[in-house]
Amino acid sequence: MKYFLSTILLLTSLYALSGHHATNEGLMPVAKPGQIIVTYKGECPEDKIDESIAIVKKTIAYERKNSPVSYSSSPGTWSDGTVGAVDLHDSEEAMNKAFEWQANDKKWSDLYDQVAAACGITVEDFEVVTLTAR
Repeated sequence: MKYFLSTILLLTSLYALSGHHATNEGLMPVAKPGQIIVTYKGECPEDKIDESIAIVKKTIAYERKNSPVSYSSSPGTWSDGTVGAVDLHDSEEAMNKAFEWQANDKKWSDLYDQVAAACGITVEDFEVVTLTAR
């Protein structure tokens, strides 16, 4: 009986802590107020998309390992067939520090150039848009 009660108590605690009992909570917001979302979008021939995304993933791995500023990034394709990524920065200051690091890091710049070259464009052809969460 002692083991039975202990097991029930353990399972009840895990269930309560897991949050599965909560209803109508939905998804969490993409960003908190003050965070910055940056989108990158560029034209890319359909037969080059996988190659360019592979280089974007390599770039993101490099960022995670080497950037002095922590931020989140996800690559993908847009609904219009263009390629790109979405970054999430903790603040405008953090975004500016990341941009400065990117501009001054030769390997990062080379990787960004490779993404563009795989698509037959230049980095200047990428549309970069920022959104400040409110």
